[in-house]
Amino acid sequence: MSEPAFVQQLNFHARDASNESAALQAALSLGLFSHLPESGSGEPVPLDALARRVGGSLRGVRAVVEPMVALGFVHLETGRGYSLPATTAAFLRDAAFTARLHEARRWWHPSAKLPEAVRTGATPEGNVLGWFREQFLSPRAPAPSPEAADFEDRLARNVLRTQALVTAGELGVLDRLVKGPAPLEDLARDVSAQPEALGVLLGVLATMGLTKQEGDAWGFSEAAGRALDAQSLPYFQRALPATMAYWEAFGHLDEAVREQKFRLDLRDPETARRIYQENASRISSIFASHLRLSRKAADLVRGMRSLAGARVLDVGTGSGVWGAAFGLADANSHVTYLDSPHVLDAVRPHLAKLKLEARSRLWAGDCLSVDYGEAEYDVILLPQIIPALPPSELPGFFARLARALRPGGLLLISGYLLTDRRDGPLDALYFALRRYVSNEGDVLSLPEFRALLTPVGLTAARGFDMPIQQVVVAHRGDVPWPATATATAA
Repeated sequence: MSEPAFVQQLNFHARDASNESAALQAALSLGLFSHLPESGSGEPVPLDALARRVGGSLRGVRAVVEPMVALGFVHLETGRGYSLPATTAAFLRDAAFTARLHEARRWWHPSAKLPEAVRTGATPEGNVLGWFREQFLSPRAPAPSPEAADFEDRLARNVLRTQALVTAGELGVLDRLVKGPAPLEDLARDVSAQPEALGVLLGVLATMGLTKQEGDAWGFSEAAGRALDAQSLPYFQRALPATMAYWEAFGHLDEAVREQKFRLDLRDPETARRIYQENASRISSIFASHLRLSRKAADLVRGMRSLAGARVLDVGTGSGVWGAAFGLADANSHVTYLDSPHVLDAVRPHLAKLKLEARSRLWAGDCLSVDYGEAEYDVILLPQIIPALPPSELPGFFARLARALRPGGLLLISGYLLTDRRDGPLDALYFALRRYVSNEGDVLSLPEFRALLTPVGLTAARGFDMPIQQVVVAHRGDVPWPATATATAA
């Protein structure tokens, strides 16, 4: 495997693999597959009908079924509905195989006890170490088909791969391996773990291409050694606590779909305060690298209009990195940073370090209730906040923002952008699933953005690829599009 492919796979296992398992397990628990006909043998089932059949909310069923389409396990016929490809229908008819899938569902919550099991060698909530050994280190009964094997791997083992990384990070195993290989007994002593249990963990990591054993010594694989060093490892490990913040909620995804009961409810003010503050802190720790990327968005805007003396509003600023990029883009620009008071505390040190304080305003408030005024700003930034907002609030929200734009003003919306059919990309769908399970908003496609922006006068909108995600740029049709940037969709 090439180094970029290895890094991509490693990041997937840290961030999205458990989301994928959660979607597959919830689909199985909800009986979603049993309500879909095999392609060609019956009429496709529209989303609203599928939601009625499984007894779930429309939004919840959509959040679960969309990744199934992207993975190829469910077929979407545009304008008609969903059905099962023949390969999926075939392996789901195998009773012994589906029994294995249901057994795997039982281990979601016990798998979170892996750190304790490796540390002590105990078997909390069942034989957790035995389950990991069975899934990764022992011969397994063959699946009915290659498609079935892929389905089972994603449903049963991806979540365990994430937990193995979480455990290796929490116990300091990854930090220790950065220093070089060592015998198992020495590694166990260094990280305060039970040797045999640590051996299971290292063996699981080896199946992921992360570790290898040479003689009696365990160390990083060559690919991991190149990808994870003393500088890059902390950056990688910052994703793991964020993943675990959603663990309990994803374990009850089926419950959220059927009962709209959310174990991580970010519409609860105290829960939201805690999670958003943690997110701002994590983003602040990688502020410098994100600033370089955000400045590319400022360059995109400068290809459309001047930023000399521009008044910029950064809504839901988080760490302030987007607003800071525009503050640095012109020595006479002025940026207002809007967010909750506890989040703005993370912004101040960055502005001081960049010497932007004199041209900055910190505005503490709720983005859905403040008065943005009329013709106040040349550029309004929405850095990844749309998925955090209730969909019902978006029409009024965009209307107030459009009113606040000056003539020739631009609205920039950063984040994930779904395909027109909402069938990809997968990382965007998994991000949308996180938003659903925490009772937040949604990830949108460009046609969905245009449906919200056109009625408020922002009649021109295009998506542009940025180094990490995408940016939707909207205006009243009074600004030329950049000649050098390539739009994802015109």
